[in-house]
Amino acid sequence: MLDNAPSDVPHYDVAFYDDDVIADPFPHYAAMRALGPVVYLPQLGNYAFTHFATVRDGLRNHPAFSSAAGVSADDFGSGLQAGNIIASDPPRHTTMRKAMLPTLMPASLSDLRENFDRLAEHLVDGLTELDEFDAIADFASFLPLSVVRDLVGLPEFGKENMLKWGAAAFDIAGIQNDRGKRAVETIKEMRAFVLDILDNGAASDGSWARRVIDLVDSKKLAPDIAPYTIRDYINPSLDTTISATGHLIRLLSQNPDQWDKVRAEPGLAPAAIAEAVRLGTPIRSFARTAVDDITVEGVVIPKGARVMMLYASANRDEAVFENADAFDVTRTNTSHLGFGHGIHTCVGLHLAQMEMLALVRAMIPRVARIETGTPQIAMNNTICGFASLPTVFHKDHHPATDWPAN
Repeated sequence: MLDNAPSDVPHYDVAFYDDDVIADPFPHYAAMRALGPVVYLPQLGNYAFTHFATVRDGLRNHPAFSSAAGVSADDFGSGLQAGNIIASDPPRHTTMRKAMLPTLMPASLSDLRENFDRLAEHLVDGLTELDEFDAIADFASFLPLSVVRDLVGLPEFGKENMLKWGAAAFDIAGIQNDRGKRAVETIKEMRAFVLDILDNGAASDGSWARRVIDLVDSKKLAPDIAPYTIRDYINPSLDTTISATGHLIRLLSQNPDQWDKVRAEPGLAPAAIAEAVRLGTPIRSFARTAVDDITVEGVVIPKGARVMMLYASANRDEAVFENADAFDVTRTNTSHLGFGHGIHTCVGLHLAQMEMLALVRAMIPRVARIETGTPQIAMNNTICGFASLPTVFHKDHHPATDWPAN
């Protein structure tokens, strides 16, 4: 925390990581946007960018706003992130991203589509026969847990714990509250497991983890970077997609007219997914550190200050998104920040979109109406999502015979 609170910037005095704020952060984001594009959070000692343009430009300007000191809201979590791809600047970040990208680009993922579609169709067929199911455990988690875990290629203990490890990594990205403290031992467990994989070469043939091991063996990747790369496959590959899918189901149930539009025009499915990511914004925020004194929107941010990039606030900026709180599958402006921006754009965004599209494609001819109950909020310092979401898929008993394949 800075010794002297700044006087040239609006203050927003809230305990940002208290349970009530995590459960419903959006009124706070709206209040901060009303104060201005840059605010100061005295309880954290951090600055925050609240408007779309300010967040976008801050993410673009990685030379001025560094990730290398960590992206957590305090020194505790940031120190634990050291070396990860999200907590790196070029050239290290470039090296790590190049190691991961080949497996996550559309061309590499294209062979998965048929399997995703087949699994999603079988899943939705079964869910339409149930009186009720949990959209998180039974639907949103299905493809990540049945396919993506195998793509990463961890031994069984790793597969069983990926969700727990990912959630802990995102709790670390907040502050040293009870959630952050509890996550430390979980993070240590994951790190020891990854080191054991590298020592023993215990990764499935053809998997992403095996590819990292092969890159090290062929001297195309430095051994000291390898454990971070495998951990970076583990941490974000499940939680964010599951959270975004949960938001999608909730929003479609709350806006049945929008689901009718998607069913009538399946080409709107990608737009529906983009809207769910915009409104849900699975990752609320990450931080950056000012490399030097810099003036943003008339506010002098001093060297070394931590700046919160509030993705979830930016994605509801009324100056950019007309009727910003509305779920609109015909919205033409789809340039949200739900997958980040700049050099730290989510490396797995194509995979996440492919998984969600497979689920929506399976639903279109099978689900006439979606009904959801009261969700249980997932209490996580960074992830915005549901722990559970009671759901009913009302079956279409007279499906059309000519639903488009795409």
